[in-house]
Amino acid sequence: MTQPKLLLARQPIFDRDQRVASYELLFRDTVSHEARVGDQQAATAELVARALIDVGLDTLVGSRRAWINVSREFLVGRQWSTLPPQRIVLEVLESVTAEPEVREARTAGFTIALDDFEITPRTVGLIPECDVVKIDCLQRDAADVRRAAKRLQPYGKRLLAEKVETRESFDACMEAGYTLFQGYFFARPSPVHGRQVKVDHTATMRLIAELNSPDISIERITQLIQADVALTYRLVCYANSAWLGREVRITHLRDVVTMLGIDRVRACATLLALGAMSAKPVELAVTALVRARYCELLGGLHGGEAQRHFVVGLFSVLDAYLDEPMTVIAPRLGLDAELCAALVDHSGRLGEVLEAAIACERADWEGRALKGYDSGELARAYLEALTWATRTQASLTN
Repeated sequence: MTQPKLLLARQPIFDRDQRVASYELLFRDTVSHEARVGDQQAATAELVARALIDVGLDTLVGSRRAWINVSREFLVGRQWSTLPPQRIVLEVLESVTAEPEVREARTAGFTIALDDFEITPRTVGLIPECDVVKIDCLQRDAADVRRAAKRLQPYGKRLLAEKVETRESFDACMEAGYTLFQGYFFARPSPVHGRQVKVDHTATMRLIAELNSPDISIERITQLIQADVALTYRLVCYANSAWLGREVRITHLRDVVTMLGIDRVRACATLLALGAMSAKPVELAVTALVRARYCELLGGLHGGEAQRHFVVGLFSVLDAYLDEPMTVIAPRLGLDAELCAALVDHSGRLGEVLEAAIACERADWEGRALKGYDSGELARAYLEALTWATRTQASLTN
């Protein structure tokens, strides 16, 4: 793979069933260390080149579509003509007015989305030329979400609610008729008041707690996993098909534990167990895997213990899986003080690495969490984590 020149991040776009419909690609130039906002044409062209040539759309988005922000210059210059229209959504920035070039790109087969859209006399002419309208919902209450949808309803366009950060916001947008959703509502715990823990949840948490006991042996961890036939099968499949592309076929669970190490096995077993009991979107597992591998790689850059960084990244989504605060979950797992502190308040060296991984995940490249990291290293680690997580998720769900 050519050395990446861009920091890339992808953010999922969900349908009404909370299935990933596509991904938006976000970026920053690693040479100038700045977002190329002032030269949007060059930035868009460079992103497209890197996505298609250096990395590949299959690596970045799988079989789904990629949403890419495009400027007026990109449209006027017909730079979209080299792109596959069936794989790309052109996300027109708010600075674009009703240009014939928008219509031309749509006629060529591209799906057109209007980004961060507000109806004004200057922008209303663009609505007939698009397929999707994106509405920023971060500062809108339920009533305002409905008003925005009602104003656009006569045009018959699909509505995408972006910056949906809570479950309540997601529910309000669903009720208002939005059909696509973007934001971190899926990766945050949903407040459930007065809920009693179900029996299967209790059993799973007991399994997770014992798996993460600091004194657990290979024999005991093998015994625990073997008690669940489905879990055993999926973990062996994972080791055979996903881990470093090994050619050796593994048939015994103890071999899996020995090869991968206790920390990694119990982390993956935790993810599999949670996925079996949870109705959360599949993308949450993908987020967990990318974050875990990214933490492992970032930690390794500074001589940290790889498996502990992997575990802290993977376990950082437990609150979203269980809809409980991390302050309750972490002590229940029997983790040591350093891991608990990293999960609860992102403190300590483990917590700093977790903060950095989350910042990259959210394209917060100017935040303090990334100070001290080389942009090229961040880019390479993210692409490696993304590739690994995609392969791993495929093997875990087979």
